[in-house]
Amino acid sequence: MGIFASASADARGRPAQFGRCSRRELAERIRGSYEGWSSTKLPIAYADAYNIGFLGLERFHPFDSRKFGKVVNNLDASGILNPDQLVQPPEATQQVLRDVHSEEYLLSINTSSSKMAEITEIAAIGFLPNSVVQHRLNRPMRIHVGGTMLAVGMAMEWGWAINLGGGMHHASVDNGGGWCVYDDWTLALRKLRRETGNVVQKAMLIDLDVHQGNGHARTKLHFGDKDLYILDLYNADLWPWDTTAKAAINCELPMKSGTGDEEYLSMLSKGLHTAFQEFAPDIILYNAGTDILRGDPLGRCSVSAEAVAKRDEMVFQAAYDAGVPICMALSGGYAKDSAGVISECIKHIIQKFGLIEPSRKIRHPTGALL
Repeated sequence: MGIFASASADARGRPAQFGRCSRRELAERIRGSYEGWSSTKLPIAYADAYNIGFLGLERFHPFDSRKFGKVVNNLDASGILNPDQLVQPPEATQQVLRDVHSEEYLLSINTSSSKMAEITEIAAIGFLPNSVVQHRLNRPMRIHVGGTMLAVGMAMEWGWAINLGGGMHHASVDNGGGWCVYDDWTLALRKLRRETGNVVQKAMLIDLDVHQGNGHARTKLHFGDKDLYILDLYNADLWPWDTTAKAAINCELPMKSGTGDEEYLSMLSKGLHTAFQEFAPDIILYNAGTDILRGDPLGRCSVSAEAVAKRDEMVFQAAYDAGVPICMALSGGYAKDSAGVISECIKHIIQKFGLIEPSRKIRHPTGALL
């Protein structure tokens, strides 16, 4: 089946269940190694602690650090899901984080408010007591990591999973930036490889945040990871302009400020075609930033909300056609309506691919209603 061929549809015109992308035999093997795993809830990770607030200082950055809860509330209000259907991720421990991050870097973010101020680009944080910064900022970031790691694992059982947070693609082994403290994608991938005995080894990271994903690219170079294929479609006019990290990108798709729907979707279509021609992944990691939206103050592109939904559909369709599990994380997005657009995009994916029954019942990939 071609990568953009239509999937077989059920009686209601929806593509067949994503269970065809699952690896349930592997899920049975690894589930005990993932805290929070549940086969009776949706493979969607979320914790109230994702939503970061500290004395209102978060408002000095255009990133809406409370958008995650807004997305959950929107999906609940629209009748798509109940919050109690979501899985509660654990907090990533220091031992877990050491699998990717250096001791020196972890020490700096655990003991220095100024380092966290540098990463979040909010200078005032540097004047707060470190205990406050650790509780209100660093700990929530570690829970975001736990969400990505759990979601990637659960994608083995369901064929799909979403972390309603995460996607911190500017964090690398020994540094962070752009509101990204930890490299959650690499942490999740390395754990999945270990737990499956490297049966899941080859990963494709589709990074569609508007900024270059220099963090996980640098981490890839650090580990010499030849089994990680990175497709990165980003605005080349914007920070971080990381020429060193470009060496890790397999399918680089630089666009310009002002890029609109037609050009953007055309670039993505060609990029997906090239990527799947060149590489056959065991897992797809999807960094679904919404900062490509028209009006986003940091993205400077002109992509409509409808095109963002189409973008997500294209990525999920590519995963479905390839028969490969996919895990999505939210990553960046700075427009005022970012949470609303994310909610509509997730709703579109759920309805397009029949991931949740209209009655909010959960259909397990085996076909059974839970």
